[in-house]
Amino acid sequence: MRNPIRLPALLVDLMLLAGLAAIWIAFAPARIGGQVSYIMVNGISMEPGFHTGDLVLVRAAAPYQVGDVVTYRDAEMGAYIIHRIIETVPNGYVLQGDNNSWIDAYQPTDSEIIGKLWIHVPNLGKAFQWLRAPFNMVLALGLLGGVFMASMFSQSEPGKKLKGKKNGASNSGIFEIALYATAVLAMGFLALTIFAFSRPLTRTADAVKYQHSGVFFYSATGAPNIYDTDLVRTGEPIFPRLTCAINVGFSYAATSIYAQELSGSHNLIARISDEQSGWQRTIALTPQTAFDGDSYSTASEVDLCRVQALVTEVEEQTGFRPGTYTLTILPRVSIAGKIDGQELHDSFEAELVFKFDKVHFYLASAASSSTNPLFASAQGQASSTAVQPNSFKLFGFEFMIAESRVLGLAGLLLSLIGLGVMGAYLMKLAQRDPDAFINVKYGSLLMNVYDRGFESISPVVDVASVDDLAKLANRQNAMILHTLRDFRHFYFVQADGTIYRYVAGGIRRNPAESSQMPHPEILNGGS
Repeated sequence: MRNPIRLPALLVDLMLLAGLAAIWIAFAPARIGGQVSYIMVNGISMEPGFHTGDLVLVRAAAPYQVGDVVTYRDAEMGAYIIHRIIETVPNGYVLQGDNNSWIDAYQPTDSEIIGKLWIHVPNLGKAFQWLRAPFNMVLALGLLGGVFMASMFSQSEPGKKLKGKKNGASNSGIFEIALYATAVLAMGFLALTIFAFSRPLTRTADAVKYQHSGVFFYSATGAPNIYDTDLVRTGEPIFPRLTCAINVGFSYAATSIYAQELSGSHNLIARISDEQSGWQRTIALTPQTAFDGDSYSTASEVDLCRVQALVTEVEEQTGFRPGTYTLTILPRVSIAGKIDGQELHDSFEAELVFKFDKVHFYLASAASSSTNPLFASAQGQASSTAVQPNSFKLFGFEFMIAESRVLGLAGLLLSLIGLGVMGAYLMKLAQRDPDAFINVKYGSLLMNVYDRGFESISPVVDVASVDDLAKLANRQNAMILHTLRDFRHFYFVQADGTIYRYVAGGIRRNPAESSQMPHPEILNGGS
């Protein structure tokens, strides 16, 4: 009789490990060292291709191309944005939602884009959202455990004719899966419980953000034959030969829904400088002035002819003539008050930069490299003493500590109950039906065969227990053959020309039988 061919257990384990490693490499979340970010669509900006509740998996793939659907985090909105690249610019990308008629104001760079669309699964995000609720998670696990338990207790009909295939492999396999799965769930819920109870239920609220913003404007008397109107408008060059005085203004606002009792002071200065030599001269335009509220506007006249006269005097006395100078208008703001009940003391500066020579003044980009030289902004934040429920993030989803404690304890309790029921079932099964117990315990090694009188083929050696027979089968990489004879269950393993036999309930040995017990090393793991 030839032994059935089976893959060695070590090879199976290695293949399983390799498969798990491949799955980890492909799908591990970026938050825990992987390459994939899991984003749930929320909004209609990408319809009809993407809808609220869809799950999107993105992977980093820089550089990105026009037409790619990418995800980036908008700091001002505090949210992840899933839009399509419609244009590349030197410092980033221009994006737009498929369902939007406008383009995104923010242009993220390669480093700010989280990733490019890899997998899109419609509506799966809704399922994750549903499972995040502790009651729903416990309910789903309870239903899964019920399926396992129902499968475990379903037994094959007794008295069926034995056939040449594995005996009860499905029942025993399902039982093993249920046992291992329940044990893994118990360990997972235990870890979740320990983690949740090691974290406080509440934490200090996140810092409250607020926004400084300011807008410059200027005007001067113009000439109708030079400009479109009688006034020089913001953004146009100024020619001192036509007008020496310009009126420069600045409007400031502090924006926050949590702002309270704001007030402050401000002043305006002009700075003339030469970048090549480092020379500069400062002129005060307005004195330090107080204001109440979260905004103010100020304006001052700047004499451009005086500015040119000053640099001409410097050139005559120093002999240094760079040709082009910089005139910077600098508003300086100090603000105080309360943000969400917390004391606030902050300052803000902006710059309006002109380049000028002996002929004209013209607007240049601000030193802050803002895309709009007339607009300046900065974000601030104030610490908060408010208390909010504590949470943690996993796989891109946020879980509350209080709910995690409930989930961990409920899941652990259900898992332990499941393990207890399985243990009690095994104990009763071993006492009531030894053959059924053997089938559950060693179902993966058993194979039902027709009774062909194995004892007449090779010498027979009776072993003391089915455990000894299982050890021998594992060592020989063989199956345990099972047959039913006269309502008694016989188990066989063939090895080295000998049939090793175990009979459930024992067997009366014939003194004339030439059987003998094998050497103890064969059954106890000796080499």
